Amino acid sequence: MVDVQQHDVVIGIDLGGTKALAGAVGADNAIIGQAKISTRKKRDPETLLAAVAACARSAVENAGVPFASVQAVGIGVPGPIDPETGTVGNAPNLGWLNVPVKAILERELGLPVAVGNDVRVATLGEHRLGAGQGKSRVVTFFVGTGIGGGLVVDGKLYAGAHNAAGEIGHTFVAPGGPRCGAGHSGCLEAMASRTAIQRDILNAVKQGKKTALTHIVAGDLANMKSSDLAEALAQDDKVTKRVLKRAAEYLGYGLASAVNLLDPDIIILGGGVVEALGETFINWAIKVARPNYICEAARDTPIVGAALGDDAGMLGAALLAREGTTGDGASGR
Repeated sequence: MVDVQQHDVVIGIDLGGTKALAGAVGADNAIIGQAKISTRKKRDPETLLAAVAACARSAVENAGVPFASVQAVGIGVPGPIDPETGTVGNAPNLGWLNVPVKAILERELGLPVAVGNDVRVATLGEHRLGAGQGKSRVVTFFVGTGIGGGLVVDGKLYAGAHNAAGEIGHTFVAPGGPRCGAGHSGCLEAMASRTAIQRDILNAVKQGKKTALTHIVAGDLANMKSSDLAEALAQDDKVTKRVLKRAAEYLGYGLASAVNLLDPDIIILGGGVVEALGETFINWAIKVARPNYICEAARDTPIVGAALGDDAGMLGAALLAREGTTGDGASGR
């Protein structure tokens, strides 16, 4: 059994559109046990959050510590959060609207729960424990089922006037283009997320194009994963490479806009797509971004992959749980 003192453990949960990760985290911010579930088919909020609670309990069990040693829970959820009630508003990647996440999880786990926006929580993790350590001005892009972002200004997470800052995925890069899950036409999420990548690959197949992905996913193209895209790219599959380069191009436009607007010390790229595709995808985006900077000196701004990988959301949520805040003195979104 792991040697931890009573009340030293918190649970961090990263809830996404395809999976939920739960980690039991010790006082030194090390993950001592974790568990994962798929969220693809569990869309009913009560059902899904009951499964998330069970996942959290499994993480603690895998850590080898008593559940009584857990003092609090933090969770990142994809969507806008009411900081007073812990209710998520419109979360299209989960199919949710006005779900009282805090109340449901507190009932399921019998512990205090702090709720934040998933990407802002992951930004907290990267800023405090990952690639953004020591930086005063940080911008993050997390590319997965959707695209989200976070902002650190003067060393603190920036929430904005309406607690809604950082929605980088809904900046517009192709007006009149396809719609994202929230119904916006031509935003970055609609052009460069895994959902968009999958849509464009499926459209190519419908037009008669052949792709190695058909074999890789055993014909189930509707459920392709980021790792499947990486495998197809490694095989130099033409359809996959063309679609991914196009997505990286739009991501590059988003990066250039962030640099021109915010002039950060560093931009951190994370999420399942970036983690699976790595430097190849990042470099494609950088190649598009840098020629579009207004400030010549900004071309030296580092654009790097997230240091914490899949753990960023869990660790950020654990910080949220331990502090009861997003780290900037205001309740978490």
